Amino acid sequence: MDISIIIVNFNGLGIIENCINSIYKYMGSKNGNSFLYEIIVADNASKDGSAQVLSEMAADCGRNNLKVILLGKNHGFACASNIASKAAKGEYLLFLNPDTEFIEYGFEKFADFYKKKSDEGKVGAAAVKLLNDDMSIQYNCRSFLTLARQFYESFFLSRLFKKSEVFGSYFMTFSDHGSIMEVDWLSGAFMFISSNVFFKAGGFDEDYFMYSEDSDICLRLARLGYKNYYYPFYCIKHKDAAIASSDPSQRDLQIAGSRKLYFRKNYSIAHSAVFGVIYAFHIIIRIFLYYIISFSWKKNIRKKAKVKAQGYKKTLKMYFCR
Repeated sequence: MDISIIIVNFNGLGIIENCINSIYKYMGSKNGNSFLYEIIVADNASKDGSAQVLSEMAADCGRNNLKVILLGKNHGFACASNIASKAAKGEYLLFLNPDTEFIEYGFEKFADFYKKKSDEGKVGAAAVKLLNDDMSIQYNCRSFLTLARQFYESFFLSRLFKKSEVFGSYFMTFSDHGSIMEVDWLSGAFMFISSNVFFKAGGFDEDYFMYSEDSDICLRLARLGYKNYYYPFYCIKHKDAAIASSDPSQRDLQIAGSRKLYFRKNYSIAHSAVFGVIYAFHIIIRIFLYYIISFSWKKNIRKKAKVKAQGYKKTLKMYFCR
């Protein structure tokens, strides 16, 4: 087995099937697969019927390389990914979000790139270019998060000055995303890594329920001397937060909590505390901003702004009342 594709599912009915079907359609070369692969889905006790659908897909005689692991509870992304990786037989692991979709042939070129780089030196994780639904670029390669970069994001400097190497440093919006780059970390929506390297790094840190486990492992890889790469010559679509956004306020809170943990684990308690203050202002600023926008003369803008403001008020309340 060459590649084990690992997908964590939680209530992804109608989405994860599209992901798996796209893998079967496009994985490998157009004239036939140039490598062997398996798909392992770890289901976090889904309640929407997706676990049953996945089990039926795995029972299909034409899909004997699809394995479904039914977990008794929602373990979160990091833990479920680790469980699936231990059952994997592939020399390489591809961690893939269920809301991704393969859209073209030629994956073997990316796999060959990774192997070649591995022959040249210590390679950690690598990723391809991710695209939004409208085919615009999704910034999935990033610089390690710092308090300064969190400040730039919270106070809109990263959006106002995208081409700045300082203010645009977190999402690397100043970089040429049409070129191969050595980067700090890569989104867990698509993360390709040698199984040996993954286990040497200790796998994903299971203290993270969801979010920041990807930046955390990439930081550990970098500290071990491994290099992480972005490869733009193969693309997949990623409908970001297609599953996780059922409650945007809860999602924002989970992201904040994971980043706070990231700072505490990798830097200090003081870093974590400062992040908490920056993030509180991050929410407050957005509440005031969207309330101001809600006075717009356009009805549809007023409505959307009020919804956003209410959402951030809910996030703020949850943040201080956890």
